[in-house]
Amino acid sequence: MKKFFLVISILALMSLAIPLSLSAMEYQHKLEVKNMQFLWTIEGELIHIRLSAKTTGWVAVGFGPEKAMSGANIIIGAVKNGRVKIEDHYANRKRGHASDEKLGGTNDVLNPSGTEEDGITTVSFSFPLNSGDKYDKPVNPESTTRVMLAYGAGEDSFRNHHLYRTIYEINLSTGENKKVK
Repeated sequence: MKKFFLVISILALMSLAIPLSLSAMEYQHKLEVKNMQFLWTIEGELIHIRLSAKTTGWVAVGFGPEKAMSGANIIIGAVKNGRVKIEDHYANRKRGHASDEKLGGTNDVLNPSGTEEDGITTVSFSFPLNSGDKYDKPVNPESTTRVMLAYGAGEDSFRNHHLYRTIYEINLSTGENKKVK
């Protein structure tokens, strides 16, 4: 009987650990580009994101790319056999990236979730605007931020090249945006 109450107590605490706003998140902003959606809400020191693309491969968003993708903080996610995998990466070269953890940093993705249905991959997560990790650039939602959006074709490996990518300049607080490439 004690074990039963312990399990119930743990489950109740776990349900409180996930913000209620994420369970029924209504995103403040949405950008739709070629078979892809980027939705986001700024809430305090966090950005809540949902990415969807017409692919059974990965989807990704990157903040602050410099030359090509170098210097960008990239969050990349996929769903394989119902299991969600979302990683925090850093573009450590012009045309490539590695996980922050492999580089000696931290994976700062919070509340990862996702689905893959009818050929559409959707991932949702939260991320600190300033994680303190040297591989994550602080994001100021009040100013214009360069944002990369991309998705891969059919395979969930984060090593596969993108099928599609684009770059926008976005004010993350207002949603105002302009396509760069």
